Amino acid sequence: MGLLGDTYQALELGHFNWPIRNSHPVHPTTVHFPLTFLSTAYSLDTLYGLTSHFRNARLFTPLVQYIPQISQIAFLAHVAGTVTAIPSMTSGISEFAELYKRNGINHQDKKLTNPGKSGDEIIDKAVNVVWSRIGKEFWRPTGRQVWISALMVPAVGVSAALGGELVYGKGLGVQRMGNAKDEKLAGYEEMKAMAKKGQ
Repeated sequence: MGLLGDTYQALELGHFNWPIRNSHPVHPTTVHFPLTFLSTAYSLDTLYGLTSHFRNARLFTPLVQYIPQISQIAFLAHVAGTVTAIPSMTSGISEFAELYKRNGINHQDKKLTNPGKSGDEIIDKAVNVVWSRIGKEFWRPTGRQVWISALMVPAVGVSAALGGELVYGKGLGVQRMGNAKDEKLAGYEEMKAMAKKGQ
């Protein structure tokens, strides 16, 4: 296949035989990092906004002294989420293309993935946040960014749930490569042999 093709197959799709014969795609492994970082970032931005606005409320008074740190950690989580989203998005697009090419995805699932539309929106917002906060004191979010972050917390959850539905609800991409595929095919052959014995 050539060096470039082999590299693509290994890094984006997870097709490699050393040190083991891999049985799962790369995307499910890489997607957890941006989900975690961006969930943290959006949650901390929301907490920053609530703490700044309700300084005198008993619930938020102890946090007022940590407002700069909340903002800084949220910014760093946005940066980490944006950086880790790159391999997640490229491997997700490659996986979708591979499934689409082999007719491993039906029309309803195509609409559900769209491909990666929900992830694109989330990353777009994260890049915007990072870019607009550079140079600001404590990398503080604007009031508008706090509101967007409050809306993005459930959006990240929905995006993760859609991916989970495709894998766990529909079995998309499950046992389609490596040792897992060999085991699945052996199971089919075993079932056929049992069915012949039963006739």
